[in-house]
Amino acid sequence: MILFIPDTLDRPEKELLGELFDRYGKKMFSAAKKIVGNTADAEDAVQNAFVSAAKCLSKLERLDDDSVKGYLLTMAKNEAVNVIRHADKSVPYGELPAEADPFTDVNARVCDREVYEKIISIMHGMDEIYKAPLYLTCVMGMTVKETAAQLHRNEQTVKGQITRGKKMIISQLKEAGYELS
Repeated sequence: MILFIPDTLDRPEKELLGELFDRYGKKMFSAAKKIVGNTADAEDAVQNAFVSAAKCLSKLERLDDDSVKGYLLTMAKNEAVNVIRHADKSVPYGELPAEADPFTDVNARVCDREVYEKIISIMHGMDEIYKAPLYLTCVMGMTVKETAAQLHRNEQTVKGQITRGKKMIISQLKEAGYELS
């Protein structure tokens, strides 16, 4: 269960927060642990994400399950990056190595909110054949195998669509003036 639930929440909001934790807490923990590398910091990141989520429960109630999952996973990843930034033992955030593939940064560090939002806006304008596999793997954190099953497509087809979709996004990012190594 969540260690801290704000006293400003009423009973239904506390129950909703508990349900969200039960439903998505393990995935959030897993995503955070991939970033921070240890259990204690991952738990802190998830806790911080739920404290932040408590502030916007009314918005979360209006979203579908996939959107809530994506939102909470992103919050956990952002909080994990914050834990890294504030830890004495880590490299300062500005000194993290730049990656040529912005999805690596989004998945591993959720490094730059502006780039992330630009990627999402580019994805919204893409053809569904590329948008769906990219969204499921890069935003929702599904594996290629899970994505292929969800979309009823061959795994190799999905891998190719993801690769081509990433190349399209990288190209559009470069056209928009984003520097990618």
